[in-house]
Amino acid sequence: MSLKQKFLFLTILFLAAFLRLYKISEVPPGVNRDEASIGYTAYSLMQTGKDEYGKPFPLSFQSFGDWKLPLYIYATIPFIKLFGLNELAVRLPSALAGTLTVLLTFFLVQELFKSSRFTSHFSLLTSLLLALSPWHLHLSRVESESNVAVFLTVSAVLLFLKGLKDKPMLLALSLPLFALTYYTYHGNHVFTTLLLIGLCVIYHKKIPRTPAVIISTLVSLLLIAFILSQTFLSADKIKLSGISIFGDPFVVHEKIELPRTRSANPTGLLNRLRYNRVIYAIITITKNYINSFSPQFLFIKGGGNAAHNIKNFGNMYVVELPFFYAGIILLLYSLFFRHSSLITHHSSLLIWWLLISPVAGMITKDAPHTNRMFAIFPLPPILTALGIIWLLHLLKKRTVLRYLAVLTMILAYSINIAYYLNRYYTHFPIEEAKNWGIGYKQLTAIVTSEKYQSKQVIMARPEYSPYIFLLFYSKFDPATYQKTAVRYPPTDDGFVHVAAFDRFCFRDIDWTADPLQKDTILIDEINSQWTLISP
Repeated sequence: MSLKQKFLFLTILFLAAFLRLYKISEVPPGVNRDEASIGYTAYSLMQTGKDEYGKPFPLSFQSFGDWKLPLYIYATIPFIKLFGLNELAVRLPSALAGTLTVLLTFFLVQELFKSSRFTSHFSLLTSLLLALSPWHLHLSRVESESNVAVFLTVSAVLLFLKGLKDKPMLLALSLPLFALTYYTYHGNHVFTTLLLIGLCVIYHKKIPRTPAVIISTLVSLLLIAFILSQTFLSADKIKLSGISIFGDPFVVHEKIELPRTRSANPTGLLNRLRYNRVIYAIITITKNYINSFSPQFLFIKGGGNAAHNIKNFGNMYVVELPFFYAGIILLLYSLFFRHSSLITHHSSLLIWWLLISPVAGMITKDAPHTNRMFAIFPLPPILTALGIIWLLHLLKKRTVLRYLAVLTMILAYSINIAYYLNRYYTHFPIEEAKNWGIGYKQLTAIVTSEKYQSKQVIMARPEYSPYIFLLFYSKFDPATYQKTAVRYPPTDDGFVHVAAFDRFCFRDIDWTADPLQKDTILIDEINSQWTLISP
């Protein structure tokens, strides 16, 4: 790289770090339920060597009705040790992983497109687009196991490709990194498996069979088998039942059973063929897969989860729409026509990566889902950059049009980026405060204050998991919690709600009897706000 390119690269890296770390404790404003759970679990491990259920150093963590994988939780412990149990400590692993992904994507693009004469410009542009990506930025600023999985995936693919020729030790190092993705995010149990299959098929003639590679393969397979034995046979089944398209009995009744009974001939062959689980699954899964690449999901509205999206804002900038789809077309073109100046010998890998990205999430009832689709990274900025460079290449002999195109893109990007950053840093913390536990933070400060610290607390709505916010924000002693926690029996969908711990009780309030109790605080949700009543 030239001195100018090095300066630009360092500037992009600084920008990526700044956007991911700026006001990270304040935006989002408080922690969501998963962040509180992961943070307190890491805190409990640090203090007692056990999770909130009293299990010593587990590899599969029960959390509400979910099961969490271990890598992010254990990675959070050093940050809690340094900064305490707070938003900063919980989010830093994701923010650092996101920043390092920008760094590694630069080198990955150089490896993928090293045969192209646009390699330097391509890698810089891709890194810049990733640094500014609303999709990547949003999930880099919250606790996100999938974000860490992306970092590991990019690292592993980069080492794998570099190790194909004369550096087999790099390939050997890549395999444990692939294995570690199985310890980060459940979706990677599917995605990484498919990605590894693709790598083996595409590069089977180039993979060196050295002792280091063979040993690394065996070790990695053991690591994968070990975590799958801990999670897949029990935990993953519970998780899948809660999020799959058949996990909600209402969906089955509404989409299959009810239409069949209302038809003219409910028991007829045609109706039984039309309204059944197999047909419904095929239609729904196909629709979910196609919608994962739709402009609606990518550029206009994004996903439906407030924890992963700004409301009514796409996962990518609108200005990127034509370039992204053009990039896909160009990638397919380079696969069949090797004379292209934008050529990459790794087109098959990139196409396979793109095709398998939605697979893990397409069977879920809320697909397409921003977080479950995160395996697509770093392809969006790569494909967008490919489309932009192709356009500028077409205009290389038309200087005026070329400069006009560059100025237009800079202006359009500037408007898109300014609008997004203003929405995210200014409006988002206010508009979505209720989804980020900010009320729990205030309540915890009140009930743990000197005025109320000796009183019993009865809090309604146990299904909201208020206990985990009280534990997180009060930094409640994990040993005491483990001894005093009482839980309700699991619900039909596998969720476990806490009934009580220490002086805190979570149940419906009896408004005839509870207000008569002395030294008691009642907390209920009234008009969408938590209200404290001290009899």
